[in-house]
Amino acid sequence: MTSVPDDGAPAPCGFWQSAKRFVLRTDAEMSAFKGLTFVGLLSTLIVAYFQYLSAYHNKVSAMAKEDMTAATDTFTRTSNALSTAIILEDQLYLSFKRAAELNASGDGNALTSKRAHDLYTAYEAAATTLRENVNLLARKAEIYLDWASDPNHDPSNTIDTLGADPISTSLLGTFGFDCDDDMPSFDTTNHVTIKTQNGKQLRVDWFSAKHHVLTIAYCFDVTQKTWMEIVRQWASQSTLDPDQITKFASSKTADQLQERLDHEVVRLNDFMIRAMSEIEQIRIKYRPNGFVCSVPGVGQLLTLFKRCAPVPTAVP
Repeated sequence: MTSVPDDGAPAPCGFWQSAKRFVLRTDAEMSAFKGLTFVGLLSTLIVAYFQYLSAYHNKVSAMAKEDMTAATDTFTRTSNALSTAIILEDQLYLSFKRAAELNASGDGNALTSKRAHDLYTAYEAAATTLRENVNLLARKAEIYLDWASDPNHDPSNTIDTLGADPISTSLLGTFGFDCDDDMPSFDTTNHVTIKTQNGKQLRVDWFSAKHHVLTIAYCFDVTQKTWMEIVRQWASQSTLDPDQITKFASSKTADQLQERLDHEVVRLNDFMIRAMSEIEQIRIKYRPNGFVCSVPGVGQLLTLFKRCAPVPTAVP
């Protein structure tokens, strides 16, 4: 029979008691370790998120500056090219009309004739420059105004849109675009003019700066080669029958020409209105969304409701 110690000392620990203490101590240490790991991981994610947010905002700011600069430059250059040709054409016709009223059309030394000759040189140069550059101006208007102002435009998918908008000055003539009747419209429900030829359609969208550029250039070219022909001959001091000049100046055709020139000024003004509207849309596109959209999770959730939508910056 084993005797029990009676000296008051604690009884020796058994194997199971030692194992229990070891498991409890290890679990406490692991719990602390796991807690530190979670906190560290969370801190890393937060830091990474705000680093990404800062880099994204910097990239968007750079894109905004580039887009605004390109849009403003495109607007200025295109407006200058179009307005120079249109204004010179209008001034040339006014000089012709004034000379006819003063019966000075046949006098090359008359002030109106001299002034018209100077205008003629500048006018022909402006018309030639516009004819040479219209396609480039139209493409720049498409890229830096139409596309840049569209918040749903994805730069990485432009390959899918090649050929989707075939409009050109040549097609405007083929489809019989009417420079007198087919005027721009900014009605949200009726801003497209459709021309039909041989079962095919050509859409002229007045919400497109590119379409404005092409229609203005087309109508200018048609006017210059047809109704302005006698005015150009007179201004260049070519030999003309004075009776022919007087007859044209007092005919219905002259009134129609004046109306056409007035329409060109209206078209130019409408282009400027549309282009400036698209520049403002570019500004709005890059406007900051606010603090709520920067909160992790909240911004992504609001994106589903078309709030806090990010500006695409991915490079294809």
